[in-house]
Amino acid sequence: MTVDPLAARRGALAGDLAAGSSATVALHYLPWRTLLELRAATAEDGSRADTGALESVLGLRLPPPGTVSGVGELLAVWLGPGWWLLDAPDTGEAAFEPDLVHRLRDVGRRSSAVDVSAGFAVLELAGPSASAVLAHGCSIDLHPQAFGPGRSARTMLAKTQVVLALTHGVPDGPAPTYRIWVRSSFARYLVAWLVDAMTEYGADARPAAQVR
Repeated sequence: MTVDPLAARRGALAGDLAAGSSATVALHYLPWRTLLELRAATAEDGSRADTGALESVLGLRLPPPGTVSGVGELLAVWLGPGWWLLDAPDTGEAAFEPDLVHRLRDVGRRSSAVDVSAGFAVLELAGPSASAVLAHGCSIDLHPQAFGPGRSARTMLAKTQVVLALTHGVPDGPAPTYRIWVRSSFARYLVAWLVDAMTEYGADARPAAQVR
């Protein structure tokens, strides 16, 4: 009997969690993401790593500090000097084929690419009240002038370390959409906190699937 490896996998949360409403604020769990942690050696003087070869392999411009970049459904988030998180959907075949991973690792022998998919849960929070919900537990300034589209940060949310990025939405335009990467061991807690915070904004915050 042949077992589909994707079907056999279990994400950090059980089922397809969805809570709230796009009219106010909605929370979604994005299962089956392939996440790579990419590192490139920085110059001896501490200047920015030479990323041209890595970008050529990826077909994506790696973002500078405090930002996120993307092409298609692939996102790259800056984590630190010469350090990025790559996020792509797993569509049944590996989103990052082994050959691509090996090429990323072998660029100049000064880079590394490590699969960290099992270590994180990926959430999206969207809607007119999304920023207000996050502000309950996040100390960074989320005003559009300070944290606009394309911005990212490693920060604390509800006393949990996360990577937060504003992937869509502009002032006086579409409602904001935030992507949140959180350690798998804290995923249940953070979802429960977000669902509770959403109720203040009139969201019907009843998950469509129970959190494991």
